[in-house]
Amino acid sequence: MAEQALATAALLIPVVPFVAFAVILLGGLLPKERGFGGATSTVLSTASAGVSFALSVYVLLRVQATDASFVAVRTAWVEATGAPDLHFGVLVDPLSALMAVIVSLVAFLVHVFSKYYMNDEGENGLPRYYGAMALFTGSMLAFVFSSNLLMSFIFFELVGLCSYLLIGFWYETPSAASAAKKAFLVTRFGDYFFLVGVAGVFAAFGTFAYHGDGSLFDTAASAIEGNVSVLGVGAEMAVTALALLVLGGVIGKSAQFPLHTWLPDAMEGPTPVSALIHAATMVAAGVYLVARLFEFYALSPTALLVVAYVGGFTALFAATMALVMDDIKQVLAYSTISQYGYMMLALGAGGYTAAVFHLTNHAFFKALLFLGAGSVIIATHHKQDMWELGGLRRRMPVTYWTFLAGALALAGIAPFSGFWSKDEALLAVLRNAVNEPLLWVPFGLGLVAVVVTGFYTFRMVALTFHGEPRSEEAREAEEGGFAVYTPLVALGALAVFAGFINAVPLGIHALKTFLGGETFAEYAAETVGYVGEFEPSTALSVTALALAVAGSVAAFRLYAGADEPLRHRDGATARVLEKKYYVDAFQVWLAEDVTYGLSKRLSLFDIDILDGVVNGTSRVSLGSGEAVRRIQTGVVSHYAAVIALGVVGLVALVGLVGGWF
Repeated sequence: MAEQALATAALLIPVVPFVAFAVILLGGLLPKERGFGGATSTVLSTASAGVSFALSVYVLLRVQATDASFVAVRTAWVEATGAPDLHFGVLVDPLSALMAVIVSLVAFLVHVFSKYYMNDEGENGLPRYYGAMALFTGSMLAFVFSSNLLMSFIFFELVGLCSYLLIGFWYETPSAASAAKKAFLVTRFGDYFFLVGVAGVFAAFGTFAYHGDGSLFDTAASAIEGNVSVLGVGAEMAVTALALLVLGGVIGKSAQFPLHTWLPDAMEGPTPVSALIHAATMVAAGVYLVARLFEFYALSPTALLVVAYVGGFTALFAATMALVMDDIKQVLAYSTISQYGYMMLALGAGGYTAAVFHLTNHAFFKALLFLGAGSVIIATHHKQDMWELGGLRRRMPVTYWTFLAGALALAGIAPFSGFWSKDEALLAVLRNAVNEPLLWVPFGLGLVAVVVTGFYTFRMVALTFHGEPRSEEAREAEEGGFAVYTPLVALGALAVFAGFINAVPLGIHALKTFLGGETFAEYAAETVGYVGEFEPSTALSVTALALAVAGSVAAFRLYAGADEPLRHRDGATARVLEKKYYVDAFQVWLAEDVTYGLSKRLSLFDIDILDGVVNGTSRVSLGSGEAVRRIQTGVVSHYAAVIALGVVGLVALVGLVGGWF
């Protein structure tokens, strides 16, 4: 009975927001006088997120109490003799239960904040906004509970569609419409590789299942152990290729280099949408997928190293660009790219628990920072340039203190949450670099990114909240009410205390125990060769903290009293950073000049040569037919004359050939 109740609750978690979306959609199809307005849509969508959160907490507590790990619902898609084993299922385990709480909690708080942000100016299109938010929440929760890779791919794509709809919510603004299209196309590019990987997994191993007898992980491990040839190559090589193909989709969704360019542009969407995308849905989906497939990736040392290098490079690469951004949301966007790089780095080093831990903490403090930025933007009448802000700590004390808590967590300052999880991520890399020297490079990149993170974070805090107001809007800013305070205070508390669920230097391993991290660590050690004998946690913690403090203090001293943009950015390095290393320009050139130019030339070849030959043949045939048609007059005497002329001509031809004349 208890198991059935848990199964029902797990199934309802994504279903409730889907139902809210369907009701809002149907309400929008009704005549205007009978349809749903903004108030009804707000209540329906917000309530659905709240119900999903309550159910998620119930499932989490039940999983913790019973150590549950099973497929709660399993329904066949295809049921026929000889048909492949394709099922729709809901997988309940510690990872999915924890992620469901994260997604639903952040979604609920973002909905509450949206009541202030989106309704502030009588925003039109609120049913469309809240309907898309409900669909977004339900899609991510369904992705979290997916019991197999094919289901994951389906909801992975639906999450991308929702991001497109919400980033382009203000579609009448050209920049917003362009940003939505860019997000859709760039992530689709990565998803092409993911789709090929999904097909390849089934062709190689005959299953998509994450759990149970004959699961993907067990089948792949058995193939490697038995040295079986798969897809014409060794099983380990096949696993490496398939893991890297799936990684293409992860790089796109989690905005890792080189498919990171869509995420900063996505800031054109409403700020609450940015909070949801960055903290708990779209961008989190990629890292969650690698965590879900961790056993599969652990079968290939090469695939794990690629994951580590992508993450380590992205962590530093994105952090450097955040140094010169003036738009507060742009700073947070590049920060998100960098922080997900840390998660990928940890996963690539075998640090399953560390990556999930940082994913959890990041969801809370990044949602807090985005909502804090939203509070600032509304209070200052949509001022986002930090050089037009300043002095807001006096005008907006709740926003300031909660934002500061999020900033301290992001910078990795003890005892805030980001310190514990970023430290654990770096520790996972350092621990395993002892036996895998190639990990020293991404470890070094991640360590340098610590000081850069502290610098750009407190540059943002100093320019936004300290010094004197640098615009009339900043001088007259007024903080919002209950809808602002509630999510900010709740997330602020999590930014302070959430890190203590796995504070390794203090000997606290609660999250690791809950997730079964010991099992995963042993599994990675056996398959990849990583071991956990080297535990320099104290030395690493002190070093990372010192670097974070150094970067933070340097930025605060430099920017806290700045009255106008500093001129140190006139150098070549600053220009390269402001131009985003020209990666965006390169992708535009690749799309417009190379791809589009080549397409135009191929189109001309198709039209002028291929179609020209076909159309020319058609014209000759039609012209000949038209000429012959004119002979068909219907007059018998004309036909007799033509026959006579033909006979005469034939006789003359034969005579010439035969020499008669």
